[in-house]
Formats: sequence, structure tokens, C-alpha cells
Amino acid sequence: MSTTSPESTTPQQWPLVQTSVGASHAKLILAGEHAVVYDIPGIAIPLRAIKVTAQISSQGQQAGRAPSVTLLSDLYQGDLALAPAELANLQGLFAAFFAYFPAAQPLPAAMQVTLTSAIPFERGMGSSAAIASAIVAALAVQFPSTLSLARQKALIATEEKIQHGNPSGLDALVVGSAQGYYFRRGHMPEALNLRLPGALLIVDSGLTGQTGTAIAQVAALRQAQPQQWQALMQAIGQITPQIRLLLQQQPTQPEARQASQRRLGELLDANQQALQQLQVSLPQLDQLIQRLRVAGAWGAKLTGGGLGGCVFGYFPTALAAKQARPAFADYQTWVTDLS
Repeated sequence: MSTTSPESTTPQQWPLVQTSVGASHAKLILAGEHAVVYDIPGIAIPLRAIKVTAQISSQGQQAGRAPSVTLLSDLYQGDLALAPAELANLQGLFAAFFAYFPAAQPLPAAMQVTLTSAIPFERGMGSSAAIASAIVAALAVQFPSTLSLARQKALIATEEKIQHGNPSGLDALVVGSAQGYYFRRGHMPEALNLRLPGALLIVDSGLTGQTGTAIAQVAALRQAQPQQWQALMQAIGQITPQIRLLLQQQPTQPEARQASQRRLGELLDANQQALQQLQVSLPQLDQLIQRLRVAGAWGAKLTGGGLGGCVFGYFPTALAAKQARPAFADYQTWVTDLS
């Protein structure tokens, strides 16, 4: 996001048309999904090649009421106030934004928001947070004296709370960053310097993820089978710190490098087993994960909320990941270096 000047209520005069652009990108959770909601660490990395942009054009001037907002996107085109319930998160974002202004301050009469996104919707890749981040970045260009960095973060948090109910904050952090993070709720995120070689082959299952339902199921399991729930959370809590250490290693000897890579694959598999027992995987996801292993992945798991969405396999080299890609020609896929 852009750095802004201190907050001010000085009236801003509007030209006939003013246009700004904000950008963000996807994210992938390597380990710890669901557990992060319960104060257990998680690890996420940015997918900077999978982008979303928001172009905002403001025109006219008025005071006393918020401008009309027209949304142009693959999800919906038209007056945002009349959008379906699925876009309540963006309605809430703009409502919170306009609430920053005193009633007498001039504002644009109308705003047009054009979203262009390569991030598949509801697949656990941070689409909602990335869209919110891009919109807020574009707004910050037009309203620099109103949108401090703290307010930018607050707006994205508002959108995410509407979208997910009880978000960990991990998505909002990583979609605006160029590096991975070790994240624990209520603690300062730790930036990760990823050194371990390898690549990820990400496969979109084509099934809409159901993050809210999955979170509710995990909460219900906590009530119904507290001992099992606690054991699974403890297992994930032990896996994630080990993955953090491995990711920051850069072994120079081939044997040591392969040993670290093999261990990372084993830990990813163990995390997937815990997610299966938390009942947030699906047979279709399990089958894709098995196919990734057959194709040469040293470890594979789902990513995000589960009950749909994406899976990924960890390969020792980018070449190995690319060679496995044709086996998933019927799916949308991405290959990215782990680092």
C-alpha cells in the first residue's frame, strides 16, 4: 500500500474525473490453516504473479452524502448498493471508508470501480483480501490525507471480518507483501527469508471453497470431540515451527539439501493428515493430492479453508514441478518457486 500523509479533514476539491489504480496479489498457506484461528502459528507466502488490480474513477462533486459506487467485475456489474449478498464485504468496505468523512466535506458524486483479477474466487488464495487491498490502495492515491496506513489496514480488516467472520489476519498481511510470514494471532508477524530450494505446483480443484462452513465445522468438532481436536491442533502446532526452520535453511551439500527437502515434504503430508481428521478436506481434494504425489511431489496438501479450493505439491526443483504439470491439464494450475 502507498504511504500517506497524516490524516486531515481539509476539504478536497475534485476535478471532473480523477482515476487511480491499486494492485495486490494472491497468497498460499503452506501450513497451519484453521489452527491460526486458535493462536497456533501458520505460514503463508505471496503468489505475486497472480495479480488483482482495482481502477477507481471518481467524477463530479457533492457534499452531504456518499457518492454512488458502480462496480465492474467478473462477479457483478452495476450499482454496488444493489449488489447481491455475496458482495456485502465490499459494501461494508466502502461504507466504512465514507464514514471517515464529515458530512460537509465535498466528495465525488460518483465512483466507478473496475476490478481485474487473475485470482480464482473462493479457492483459498486470498481473493477477498487481495481485492480489498487493491481497492484500498487505489483509494489511498485519491484520498492520501484521509487514508493513513492504519486506516488502510482497518478497512481491509473490516472487509475480511464481513467476509469470513473471524479472520486470522493472515490473508490481509500476505496479499500486500513481497515475502512470506510466520504468523501467530496476537503476535508480531515474523518475515521469512525463504532459502530452501524447490517449487510448488498449485492445482485449482474447480470446487468453490467454503471457508466459513469449514471454520464452523472445526469449531463444532472442538465442542463434540475436544480431546481429538486438541491433539490435532497440537500436532499442527508442532509441524509449523519445524517447517519455518527448514524453509530458512540453504544446505550446500546435495545430501543435506535433499534431506531437508524430504523432511519438508513429510511435514506437509502430516499437516494434510491433520486437516483430513479435522474434516475440512474432501475426497476430490484427497484424490488430487494423491495424484500430485504420484507425479513426483515430495509432499502435498490442501491450502486455505478447505471443503474445496486448491491443493499443491512440493517438488525438489522447478523443472520437476513443470514436468508434472501436464498430468493436470484439465485443471487450472500454477508453478511457483518456493522462494
